[in-house]
Amino acid sequence: MKTTFRYAYLAALLLFASGATARGHSSATEAPAFTAQGAFVAIVVTDLDASVHWYESSLGLHVVKRGKSPRVPAETVVLGGHNLFVELIHHDGKQLARVDNEGSVPRLLKAGVIVGRKDFDAVTAYLQKRGVETEIFEDKEMGMRYFLFSDNDGNLIQFFTQNE
Repeated sequence: MKTTFRYAYLAALLLFASGATARGHSSATEAPAFTAQGAFVAIVVTDLDASVHWYESSLGLHVVKRGKSPRVPAETVVLGGHNLFVELIHHDGKQLARVDNEGSVPRLLKAGVIVGRKDFDAVTAYLQKRGVETEIFEDKEMGMRYFLFSDNDGNLIQFFTQNE
């Protein structure tokens, strides 16, 4: 788990530091408009097509690439948009152990996206209209406001913005 988190965190930092952008072409006309300050997450999912649809319709991401993994029996889809990349991984057949012998079945994972205040408010309002609970919390020590919600597989996604 520590190694997996370390790699995801490092990837997010590298993406942020490089100033890389992913300009999304929203597949859902109602998808919220936001631009992350840079984020990447990889998630093991139970139903690849259902998860692709969820991320396209819920966050307005689009498929960047789809294919078989060259290292393990799995199919992957990378979605992008809003300066955010999400890699969905679906193992073919027998589930294989992940880094540090973690189980490869989907489990609760938390990934965070940092956005500006205006985008934070837009994403919050959009998700609330879709019936997604987005109770906003304040972390005074970090100087951030945030909310959490779950994707279709129960993975936690957290949006952050700086306090005013």
